[in-house]
Amino acid sequence: MKAIRKLRHESGTDFVTDAPEPGRPGVGQIKVRVAAASVCGSDVSVARYTPAGQSFKLDLPVTMGHEGAGIVVDVGEGVTTFTIGDHVALESHIACFECYQCGMGNAHICERMRLLGLHVDGLFAEFCTVPARAAYKLPDSIPLEHAALLEPSGVALHAIQATGEPLLGQRVLVTGAGPVGLFIAELAMLAGAARVVVVEPNEWRREFAESRGAVAVPPTSEAGRLRAHSGRSGFDVAFEASGHPSSFPAAVEAIRGGGTYVSVGFGDAPLVIDAGEYLNRRGIRMIGSFGRLLWSTWNTLVSLVEEGRLDLAAFITHRLPLSEFDQALWLLSGDACKVLLIPSAD
Repeated sequence: MKAIRKLRHESGTDFVTDAPEPGRPGVGQIKVRVAAASVCGSDVSVARYTPAGQSFKLDLPVTMGHEGAGIVVDVGEGVTTFTIGDHVALESHIACFECYQCGMGNAHICERMRLLGLHVDGLFAEFCTVPARAAYKLPDSIPLEHAALLEPSGVALHAIQATGEPLLGQRVLVTGAGPVGLFIAELAMLAGAARVVVVEPNEWRREFAESRGAVAVPPTSEAGRLRAHSGRSGFDVAFEASGHPSSFPAAVEAIRGGGTYVSVGFGDAPLVIDAGEYLNRRGIRMIGSFGRLLWSTWNTLVSLVEEGRLDLAAFITHRLPLSEFDQALWLLSGDACKVLLIPSAD
């Protein structure tokens, strides 16, 4: 079958046409025909083998891809929750559901976590076999292409959930208008934020953010100028979704005293934090966010999509065959939002 394979611990990937098709699924597994797979910023890091990509500690060789949806074509022994023909979206976290974190309801940070497309063969292929516990059954009302975006939009929703406080009437800052940053901005507006400001160097992405109702500004090294966009003494909440080292100081300087900083993006270098200034003196609360809650985040997103509150299709800007994966990476680094790979398009 066709697939995008990461074979070596160095920059580069391979589009192959002779990857072995998964056989019958094992106990507790399902086999899925992939209908659409979304390219993520982390796929760019993995393909180019940047420090951020290396931090995932890849198990190679591996078929890439962790955001996607498809149709169940076979079920393994013991699977009772899915039948052949079901439409599913895939969760990238393959949790053990046995460790302490899983028992505490934190399967998204499982102590034995494996990640789809990084440690086990993923979705940039015609077929994929996954544990049934890593699949979400879709309602008929959600097209498979749209469902491929439930995973990345779930990252955004989980980041908002991680604050533990309502955004109604809040002033929200988002640094980075990649897909996750744009989803954070969209969901913050849905949650009733009074103002959402997106910081992004790319003009096309700024225009996209503004078309969705946010205020979009280019990066600035002057903290006062960015803080002024809050309309008062600073932002209540800042979401860092770029991973760029310059975004951290800009964001924390723009937050009001007692505000909240949420780290979402993965950078290529560690950050230096002045704990005395930001945590003690200014009382800024700092939170990290990874993945999605299983399955409450998904249930909330599906409800928003079904009720027409969240239009996932609006974020799809390109559809390409697997053979044009390199083009997808190039697009994602420039004037694009979500780029879908369609295995049947080759």
